[in-house]
Amino acid sequence: MMKNQLPEELMAGSSESPYGICTVVFSENKIYTLAFCEYEIFEKEYKNYFSGICLKTDNELSDKIIYSIFYEKREFEIELIGTEFQKNVWHELMKIPAGKTSTYKEIAININKPEAVRAVGNAVGANPVSFLVPCHRVLRSDGAMGGYRWGLAVKRLLLDVENIKL
Repeated sequence: MMKNQLPEELMAGSSESPYGICTVVFSENKIYTLAFCEYEIFEKEYKNYFSGICLKTDNELSDKIIYSIFYEKREFEIELIGTEFQKNVWHELMKIPAGKTSTYKEIAININKPEAVRAVGNAVGANPVSFLVPCHRVLRSDGAMGGYRWGLAVKRLLLDVENIKL
């Protein structure tokens, strides 16, 4: 889906999650963004990502959705907005089962771009739907955590909850 095919209006808001404050952007049946940050930070981070789209703040409904994701383990349809390369990487991330990890290099190989390890890393870092597209399960080839857009403390907690030992 290209940006010009997005709805003119989406709902957004922040609420507490087991991993700290979380901001979600959604429509009636889809999640567009899930970010581990407060709404004000989200607005700065995603200013260009949602340019031209009215984000209507609804913290009450956002709270229910965030609760459903993290506590009820409800599945939502995800709308990924990005380049074809990014989407290929993000779809590959969704194949990593809970409790398992992959590396940037393995993902590059799996999407038939074995020389694109750095580009894979950039795509992983640009993942707009944290947790649901589990970029936290990607490690460096040497087994180190690597980076995480929302901070290594959040990544460590996500890995710990899944009993992933480094």
